[in-house]
Amino acid sequence: MEKNEVFKVKERHYRKDEEFMLVGLLKACAKNKDVYKGAQIHAEILQKGLLGKNPYLASSLVSMYAKCGDLAKARRLHDELPKGSIVSWNALISGYAQLGHGQEALNCLEKMQGEGFSPDSVTFICILKACGSIGAINKGKQIHDEILRKGLFEKNVLLGTSLVDMYARCGMLYKAERVFDDLSIRSRVSWSALISGYV
Repeated sequence: MEKNEVFKVKERHYRKDEEFMLVGLLKACAKNKDVYKGAQIHAEILQKGLLGKNPYLASSLVSMYAKCGDLAKARRLHDELPKGSIVSWNALISGYAQLGHGQEALNCLEKMQGEGFSPDSVTFICILKACGSIGAINKGKQIHDEILRKGLFEKNVLLGTSLVDMYARCGMLYKAERVFDDLSIRSRVSWSALISGYV
């Protein structure tokens, strides 16, 4: 291997390490709700031209702004990305759902599917939370049917618990109890979801 090729390989490894470090820093900013520090990291990412090259870095930025409560910035950043991903869509949908903007989360799901992205387990968990927060029981039932069709119910305990929670929040306790009875594993969280529905 020539000297130039060795240099390029080392530079590529260094860039990857730097991107992983930036993702970690953005996660810390999101956890601490430090949007100011997150914005500084965003500026550094832009300056280095890394934004369009790493979908996880872009998604971490969207997630950081959403978790810090700046949904407008998260949405703008997501819409400006040269190429969206299921991860960046999930970050945006999760932000809307967690901050009580259920209808916006549902709108994002429609747009995401319109762009050809298929929801995964993370998407469904966030959307079920959104449905429960606004009482969108018909959409919740559609999501339930889709989860069953894809065979995800048996594979993901969190999805089952999210279904119990959604039905309970929408006042359909008999349906919440039926889903609860079908869970392969019952956790403290699934019990709490059912109990809080009855309360």
